[in-house]
Amino acid sequence: MIRGLYIAASSAISENKRIDVIANNIANVNTSGFKKDSLITESFPDVLIKRIGPRDSGDFASGTPSTGNVGIESDGGLYYASAKNGFFNVQTPTGISKSKSIRFTVNDEGYVTTPQGDYVLGLNGPIYAGQKDITVNDKGEILAGGTVLDRLKVSNPVGFIGNMSYGVRADEVFTNFEQGPLNQSGNPLDAAIQGNGFFAIETPKGERYTRNGEFTLDAEGYLTTKEGYKVLGQNGYIQIEGKNIIINEKGQVYSDENEIDTLKLVDFNDYKLLQKDGEALFRDASGDPGNMKAADGLILQGFSEASNVNSIKQMVEMITVLRSYEANQKVIKTHDELLGKSVNEIGRL
Repeated sequence: MIRGLYIAASSAISENKRIDVIANNIANVNTSGFKKDSLITESFPDVLIKRIGPRDSGDFASGTPSTGNVGIESDGGLYYASAKNGFFNVQTPTGISKSKSIRFTVNDEGYVTTPQGDYVLGLNGPIYAGQKDITVNDKGEILAGGTVLDRLKVSNPVGFIGNMSYGVRADEVFTNFEQGPLNQSGNPLDAAIQGNGFFAIETPKGERYTRNGEFTLDAEGYLTTKEGYKVLGQNGYIQIEGKNIIINEKGQVYSDENEIDTLKLVDFNDYKLLQKDGEALFRDASGDPGNMKAADGLILQGFSEASNVNSIKQMVEMITVLRSYEANQKVIKTHDELLGKSVNEIGRL
């Protein structure tokens, strides 16, 4: 009964965080260059329910899947494995967790672990890969340089009935970098990127990146954002003295037919490493210069990129989340009433 309270409470907490993300999206529906966020939740390891009875030959019979019984997908250095028969084994601080599907990677120490740092078990215990790049086949074998290091341990349950979830938790906030609508503004200082890329901006915190190209000129003639941050060119700050301003599709800035500079446009190999820094700005949290690359987008002068938030879809999602939150509240209330009866009435019998 207490477990039911925890499960409902964990779901309510996750939905509350999801509401915050949706509310932030709606608040920025008119912010140029804004990219919407989505909350990704992750379930806690499932508990396997076993039939109670005289038949008992151990909780699990250890075994390995036959050829083709493990589904494998990969995304960079992150792997997704699913077992058609049996359960993978993961060593957690509270014991061995068993799951039909797992995500894993190689940590800094060279061990195969889940993203949370728990060891994925092979037939010989924790799997050590060292600093080598690994591959995984449909047998569940972990290979490095063509050599089999170990095989994912899969256990076959005895008297298995089903699974019981421990609830969910908020895993990460995912940013959708899909391009927003391009609206013609007629302002010669406005610039929109059609395709991939970001404008480079100098801020007091350092260099930041944005898709918001609604620029202006400060008192000294420097090209800046509306917040007053200077826009970077290939040669530094861009100072414009003339009146007839032209920005071509390559980002070259002309004033009275004289080329001033070229807008500094950058792109990134892994958008997951970009973090929001407020005011539609992003920073590269990887600290790796190799994550940055040249942008291949085209510049459209006199256009601005709107937010990619669909307000109608966000409102529908908010209503759905609110209903889910209310359902969890009712579950918590029901469990609380049952606990009250257990304490106050069952004892009288």
